[in-house]
Parts: sequence; structure tokens; C-alpha cells
Amino acid sequence: MFGESVYQRGGMTVHALRVAVGDQAFFEILKTWPAEKRDANATTAEFVDLAERISGKQLDRLFDAWLYGTERPGQPRPL
Repeated sequence: MFGESVYQRGGMTVHALRVAVGDQAFFEILKTWPAEKRDANATTAEFVDLAERISGKQLDRLFDAWLYGTERPGQPRPL
């Protein structure tokens, strides 16, 4: 629970998303997410759906590796 990966993995996942979708889509995701979820609860699946909708890219592999995998993935690459 207190291992470094618990604290670093979220930031690394967000960085991997930025690399994968590019700055324009990434910042649109960051702007849209709180606007759509204001005063509401949200799930990881909803965030993934939003990221895919805005970027127009299939992001299952990225999120599977960075959120659900047990090993640290390699360097993020553009999709």
C-alpha cells in the first residue's frame, strides 16, 4: 500500500496517456473530465471511455498495461 509504485503509477499513467494521444487531445481530456463529472462520482471505465472518445484512439492496451498490469510498462509511445 505504501510502495513507491502506488504513488508514482498514477502520474506515470497520465504521462503515458499524454504521449499516446498528443497534447491537443490530452488537454481536451483534462478540461472535459471535470466539466462532465462536476458534482458527480466517476469510474475509471468512464475516464477511459472519455479519453477514447476525445482522442479517437483505442486505449485498452495503454490502460491495461498502466492501470491493471503488475509490472511497470516500458516507455510510453504515441499510438
